[in-house]
Parts: sequence; C-alpha cells; structure tokens
Amino acid sequence: MDQKVAQFLQKNRVCSLTTLRKDGSPHAAAMHFSNNVEPLEIYLQTERPSIKVEALLGGQPGRASIVVGLSEEEWATLQMDGEIAIVGDKSELNKIYDIHYQKHPKAKQYRDLKDTIFLKFTPTWWRYTEFKPEMKIISSEK
Repeated sequence: MDQKVAQFLQKNRVCSLTTLRKDGSPHAAAMHFSNNVEPLEIYLQTERPSIKVEALLGGQPGRASIVVGLSEEEWATLQMDGEIAIVGDKSELNKIYDIHYQKHPKAKQYRDLKDTIFLKFTPTWWRYTEFKPEMKIISSEK
C-alpha cells in the first residue's frame, strides 16, 4: 500500500459504508472505522440488528463500498469496493479489538454488549484522489 494512502487512513476516523440489503437495494451509513495496512482491511463496530448487516447474518460475505475523506478542507478521498463479512473468529477479533480501540477508545464500552459485532471489509479495488490543482490519483488498478 502506498504510504500516503496509509497515512490518510490513519488520520481519518469516519467513513461512509454502503452495503447491500437482502433485497439487493443499497444501504449507506456513516461509521467510525479502523484498519490494518498490510493486508488492507477495514474494521467497523456495529450492532447485529442494524440494517447494514441484515444480509450478512446468514454467515455469507457480501459486497460493499466505503468512502473515506469527506472534508471540503482537505479535498482528498479514498474510494473502495470489496467484500464485507461479520467477524466470528475469537483470535481475529482480539487482533481487531487492539487496532480498533486504540483508534476509538470510547467505543470499547460497547465491546461486550450482546449485539455488538465487528465487520471486516476487504477491498478488491481502491482509488485515492487528491482534488487539487495538480490532481494526484493513486489506485489499485494496474
């Protein structure tokens, strides 16, 4: 992953997540996120009864999109498409807890609630763009 993109993810805390519902219609939500850089994975803490996870409750992964960078002051954005799933493996969850609660310590208060779950988003495509006069684009496309 490009260092500039990794720093952008580290600096930002909020994203727009769009998942597909059971009927195939999209559902978008503003979410706090954390991430791993290598491999690139995005982690999101949410609740089991939320609309964004209804199609994932059967255990099958789904398709999703994430946008990071919603500031008119910075004029940079990271768009990603990929796969999303509920994390059920305890050892994987423990690694995610360390990453997520370091970035979002206040979210830890919800960790042990009955309906709290974590989603893992794995990008299959991404593009980072700086909308400045010199217009810089970094992409996973070759």
